[in-house]
Amino acid sequence: MKGILAICWFIALWLGTACSSGTEKMILPDDLELVNQSSEKDSVCFSCHHQVVVYLNFDKSSFFGFSKDFLWPEFRERFPEVSFVFYFSGQDREKLVRELKDLEFPYPGFHDPDFRFYHANRLDTVNSTYDVQHSFHLQDGFFIKWAQIGMGNRFIEELEERIKSE
Repeated sequence: MKGILAICWFIALWLGTACSSGTEKMILPDDLELVNQSSEKDSVCFSCHHQVVVYLNFDKSSFFGFSKDFLWPEFRERFPEVSFVFYFSGQDREKLVRELKDLEFPYPGFHDPDFRFYHANRLDTVNSTYDVQHSFHLQDGFFIKWAQIGMGNRFIEELEERIKSE
């Protein structure tokens, strides 16, 4: 019994540190097709100090989290110094483009049909309830904490705290 508890503790410790700050940088593929880009202003900053990276497997999930209900236009306007990087994994590029346009999503995103971001960052090893969407706060490319993008006011507080600490 003690052996099993020790193994469980070790696994929990390993999972807890797998995406902690100070570990290796997250891999952010920049050679994927950028969709939903309306102007040069919509470029993605890979060298920005503070980034929020969001991954969605749209083959297995809806785009509901990218609707205006989740305050994306407000984030863009209120936090211009934060680089938002989106990876959308799924096969149907036209569906991705159509959905983002219909939702009036204000950011460009990368179409990642081969799940390069997901595999490069070993997201299959992250213990989470849902493996179809992940979001992270990064500082200079390193994981700082999970981003609570689905909780509008809480996410605004997170962004304000991160900006104050920089």
